[in-house]
Amino acid sequence: MLLDKKVRSQLDQKFKAELKRDVDIKIFSSAIISNPTGTDNKEYVQFTHDFLKELSEVSNKIKIEFLDMYGKEAKDLGISVSPSVFIGHDMGYSIQYWGAPAGYEASGFIETISMISRGESGLTTSSKEKLSNIDRNTVLEVYITPNCPHCPKAVLLANQLAVESPGKITSRCIEAQEVMDRARTFGVSSVPQQVINEDMDSITIGVQPETKFVNQVLRYGSSRAESILKNEEEKKKKMERLEDNPDYPVILTDETLDKAVAKYPFLVVDCWAEWCGPCRMVSPIIEKLAKDHQGDITFGKLDVDSNPASATRFGIRSIPNLLVFKDGKKVGDIIGAMPERQLLEKISTYR
Repeated sequence: MLLDKKVRSQLDQKFKAELKRDVDIKIFSSAIISNPTGTDNKEYVQFTHDFLKELSEVSNKIKIEFLDMYGKEAKDLGISVSPSVFIGHDMGYSIQYWGAPAGYEASGFIETISMISRGESGLTTSSKEKLSNIDRNTVLEVYITPNCPHCPKAVLLANQLAVESPGKITSRCIEAQEVMDRARTFGVSSVPQQVINEDMDSITIGVQPETKFVNQVLRYGSSRAESILKNEEEKKKKMERLEDNPDYPVILTDETLDKAVAKYPFLVVDCWAEWCGPCRMVSPIIEKLAKDHQGDITFGKLDVDSNPASATRFGIRSIPNLLVFKDGKKVGDIIGAMPERQLLEKISTYR
């Protein structure tokens, strides 16, 4: 048994809370579960069969189908790796795992099941708007190894894009040690490594920030990419200017923060990072408050990853963290995500 009693209990709670729709999972291997002996990658095949079977025992919303990689369906899908796992194929998604989802990758695999069941990618509003313009079939390959703690995050991001653009974006997690010939083709020496449409020029190594990766995928997948990214850059430049009475959060940096503090009588700075889930919850609230309180409260946004000097200077250890400035002096911090009304009440205490 791969999943002990404690893990099964935790997964049971997670699946009951998060799984909304049935999720189909197909595993193609060089021998079906009833006859696992004498196959290529026997150990990996057996692990994958056992792992998926046990997941399906935890929740009846997980529907597992074991298939022969030499059968008709496998041939139609171009299967050449044993084991290969397809998640949500019957639901219109193209999310594939070439090789066993073992080690650290098992957690990301489970998160992907949950994401597909909910039908919600979890990407930012900006990323979703860009991906709505994907009009070309685009394949994202992420090369990983089971002992890489950073790889699941890279795979999950590619899977998020595939969920957001079903039928257009394919996400393919490739275990480099099991699919060694293909890994060599793309010179994989460090993981995670991303490749788009088998283009050597597209290769990136390491976990990519969401915005950067979405923009790169957009260049391959959308005929409108150039104009979309140009408009985005122009909008960003506008938001970086310290205009009088802005009705949007001003983008601040290590170089412009002090100027903003000196310029605006009452300034609230949202310190955030792209990887931070609670920050995403706060972001649309900040945008709304900036519009609703134009001329009264100025809001700013400071990416702590890109501006480490400011993060260190103000002792930011937890995000989201709102820095409140009044008449050029810092008067308080508001830490954590909260509803609009509660956030506004806390801001008002510093007036």
